[in-house]
Amino acid sequence: MGAARNLAAKLLRAMLQYAPEEKRAWVEAMLRELDFIEGEWPALFWALGCTTAIFRECLRGWGTWLRKQFGNLFGIRSVQEENKMNSTGKKTLGVLSGIGMALAFGFGAFLLRNVIADMLFAVGIPRTMWSHILSVMLPTELIVVVAAILLWRRKQAAVAVGLLVPAVLMGAHVVVFLVSR
Repeated sequence: MGAARNLAAKLLRAMLQYAPEEKRAWVEAMLRELDFIEGEWPALFWALGCTTAIFRECLRGWGTWLRKQFGNLFGIRSVQEENKMNSTGKKTLGVLSGIGMALAFGFGAFLLRNVIADMLFAVGIPRTMWSHILSVMLPTELIVVVAAILLWRRKQAAVAVGLLVPAVLMGAHVVVFLVSR
């Protein structure tokens, strides 16, 4: 046996010693196949290729392990874990995000109510309850309802329901206010 083949055998034996348990059978098979490679240099190059493949496989395993450790440390979920999330959790998250979007939009409209009232006053419409309802509340309600309909059509029913909950409550608030006056 020549020096190149000896080096190839030593290289694979070292890999056998340091490879993870689940990869050792693969390394043993490569070591047995070394006897069937013709030529000293082809055997060495074959062993180098095998070593590279083993390292690559081991690094993939270590990379997966590291990603899992960092994910656990920082609370990041993998795609597989995200896919395992049950549909109830996804729907709840959709509803809550819809509620949050509708409330944020309504809050923005509430903050703009004085600007809108000033703009209406500039064109001759006085500040009244009806000018406020027709210029702030009604457009906000319409925008939220149209967004919910569009989301429903795009199969985002949970977010659409989340948008409709605050819209219905806002509408009920206006109706109760008008009835009590």
